[in-house]
Amino acid sequence: MKVEYQNRTLVFMRIIRAKTSFEDHIVIADFIADTWLLWILVSVGGFLFWRGQSSQYFGYVFNRYLLALMTLLIVSGIVFSLMEVLPGDCAEKYIAYKSTQGETITQADIAAERARMGLDQPLVVRWGQWVTNLTLRGDLGFSCAKRQSVNLALGDRFWMSFWFCIAALVFSYVIAVPFGILSAFTINKDWTDKNPQNTKAERIINSIGLSLQKFIDLQLRIISYLGLALPNFLLALTIILLYVFAGEPAPTGLFSNEFRDVPWFGEDGFDFAKLNDFLGHIWLPIFVIGWSATALQLQTVRALVVDETNKLYVDAARARGVRGAALWAGYPVRHSISPLFNSVGFDFQRVFNDLPIVAIVIGLTDGAALLIEALALTNDQELAAAILFLVALVVISMNFITDIVLAAIDPRVRTSVMGG
Repeated sequence: MKVEYQNRTLVFMRIIRAKTSFEDHIVIADFIADTWLLWILVSVGGFLFWRGQSSQYFGYVFNRYLLALMTLLIVSGIVFSLMEVLPGDCAEKYIAYKSTQGETITQADIAAERARMGLDQPLVVRWGQWVTNLTLRGDLGFSCAKRQSVNLALGDRFWMSFWFCIAALVFSYVIAVPFGILSAFTINKDWTDKNPQNTKAERIINSIGLSLQKFIDLQLRIISYLGLALPNFLLALTIILLYVFAGEPAPTGLFSNEFRDVPWFGEDGFDFAKLNDFLGHIWLPIFVIGWSATALQLQTVRALVVDETNKLYVDAARARGVRGAALWAGYPVRHSISPLFNSVGFDFQRVFNDLPIVAIVIGLTDGAALLIEALALTNDQELAAAILFLVALVVISMNFITDIVLAAIDPRVRTSVMGG
């Protein structure tokens, strides 16, 4: 009996230990799931540090990674502090909402609500909690105006703004790069061919080509100057008014009323009519916010190529007999692309700065329009701070990516940042 009792006790203890171990595993799994963002950041940093021990390039990437994280930390502090300067806080907004429902609100109620939300804590403590929640779980805070988490309030709106900006940048680069090179190629040329070694027929043909190139360059300059001088929202209003005067429905929003609630996939499969309606609307925000970016990039590309063309290594290549497209593509154009590629992050920020007002004019409900609503209408500090931080995150991430890509493919960057 004693042995049987001991065996039963041993089995019972094993069951308890197994149950405790299983519960511990669940707790650990829940902790890892709740802190997924932290583990991603630590894993990437650990991998770069490990590779950096044996690779100078990965050592450079690891340093840039740490610098990007430190920059994000500083930006989060600046954004959070600026939002705190705005009058009112979340507790007052929530109490004001309850007062509109007929409840009697006292100053003690406001103080209790501020204590419940942690708003009675010092600024540094609240910023630390905000950064901790953001770093551990990707939690962007609580929206007072929407009365829900910022993650839910944003939803897909920020991604909509992100892809608007990316499409506008692609649009601007596709136009600005080739036409900016063409403008630089023709900037110092005459309208006519005055080479006495050519025949009269050759001079006439060459003059026609030169005049055409100079005319295109003149049009590009006019377009670029208009793009820099004409505000984007005014361009959007002009296009909408043209549609109104023509008696056509303006392409505002993302869909027409008849397609707004229609699913993409119906009983007959994919709805191409909705796709066609979407394409008929999406071009307007891309064209409008890409307008000024294209104008600025035209000026930038032309200035970079002209500057590279006047350098000694181009004269040396020309002395070796390199001519025509091979000279331009292999020397000034090739070395002018790196600075342009390195400014993608700043170009994204410049395009996003133009998006909020354009989104309101066109009738979009993306993250940029939500930022204007949070700053100007609802005074929602948490929501505005989250959107501004996400924009800074995209800009810093793009700069980080372009830095490591250029260090990998451009020998001049490798020499300057890694010593060879």
